[in-house]
Amino acid sequence: MASESFQYRAVFEYKRERGDDISLQPGDLLNVPKASLVAAAGPEYQEGDERSPKGWMHGINERTKEKGDFPGTFVEYVGAVRVGPAAAKSWPRPVPPTPGGPQTSVGPQPPGAAAAS
Repeated sequence: MASESFQYRAVFEYKRERGDDISLQPGDLLNVPKASLVAAAGPEYQEGDERSPKGWMHGINERTKEKGDFPGTFVEYVGAVRVGPAAAKSWPRPVPPTPGGPQTSVGPQPPGAAAAS
């Protein structure tokens, strides 16, 4: 199931000050779940508030993969993104042939692949 998130770009450097914070470097991309913004703002949240971040935000730094808090005034809004589980492959990866053994295919093959004969 996909969920809506917002992407931001760090404009200024921020050095982690507390255990829950994450550091930022200019250009870092950060993903913030919409649910996190709504929870932080409470009943005052209105659609469009994500475009002018204020206060503290909670998200993931795509460069460092760290999750934590950072000041909203240090980032700029990039846009909305849909985040969902990674798609599963439609077929398993074939096992490579045993060195010196017969050259036969093992397992299902991707569409259009010819079986060795």
